[in-house]
Amino acid sequence: MARRAGVSPGVVSRVFNADANLRIRDETRQRVLAAAEELSYTPNHAARALRRARVGVLGLAVHDVSNPIYSEIVAGVQRAATEAGYTLMLADADALASDDASFRNLIGSRLIDGLLLQRAGNNADAMVAKIASGRLCTILLNDRTRGPLSSVALDDETAARLATEHLIGLGHSRIGHLAVDGPRSRSQARVRGWRSALRAAGMAEEPELLAGGGHTIEAGFEGMRQLLRSEIRPTAVFAGNALSAVGAATALRQAGLSIPGDISLIGFHDLPFAAHLTPPLTTVRLPLRAMGSRAVELLLEQLDGSAARHEIVRSPAPELIERGSCAPPGRVGRAP
Repeated sequence: MARRAGVSPGVVSRVFNADANLRIRDETRQRVLAAAEELSYTPNHAARALRRARVGVLGLAVHDVSNPIYSEIVAGVQRAATEAGYTLMLADADALASDDASFRNLIGSRLIDGLLLQRAGNNADAMVAKIASGRLCTILLNDRTRGPLSSVALDDETAARLATEHLIGLGHSRIGHLAVDGPRSRSQARVRGWRSALRAAGMAEEPELLAGGGHTIEAGFEGMRQLLRSEIRPTAVFAGNALSAVGAATALRQAGLSIPGDISLIGFHDLPFAAHLTPPLTTVRLPLRAMGSRAVELLLEQLDGSAARHEIVRSPAPELIERGSCAPPGRVGRAP
């Protein structure tokens, strides 16, 4: 193909690798692309990986692969990995931690080029990160911890503030928050967003209106029950996780309260089931897929020698998705 285009093989390679430092005329570049089309040329990603002493496989470790939030992240990772010519290997972080000998062997045998780790803030992912650190290029997903490992996170604080401001705009002044668990940086960012919206509106923060909501249906159920037992009962609740919002809704129904007539409810992350709940759940949509894609890009950049760094994905920006679970304050006040 190089002969057909009248250039060297190196120029062909640099054109298809989108080398920003390549200085050739646009006419020459178009000649290379035209020759590739005539010859039905497709870049050989396997050969490219061999030249770089790579196996062409990226690892992704998550907790609970059935979690629908993780599926959105996995989709973004998969797309970016495939576009870069890599195969994705999915693993359970808890399983890697429980069988650390096999994980060390996986790293030592160079069966993967790099690792993406979706942190849950528990001992398992701390162990996985510790084993991988220094041995394997590793990126932490959905975590803004300022450590030696690179991280890619979402703009949690802005999203939490957006959700709370929506409830304030509807006239609510007693707004509860079910805090997500996991990495402290993630939970703290969402609590900060909730608090900053309240303060900006001149509202006092009531400690009783903050409860743990975790990241599961069960934790959201228990967190909402705690809020309902408080002396100052909320008229609206912002759940820091989509699944915990489902549990919160169940607790409200069991207490004989309606949504949104008695208490408005808003969730974090707009997952497909949110539109099919009764009533449909108002949510804040965040760029989960874009975060997964950016994590792959960052990992590949580091494999090429870039320094470790921490990023927050701000585009697309958090977006409020209004549905039927939020309305102006109803009749619920202080608990009897």
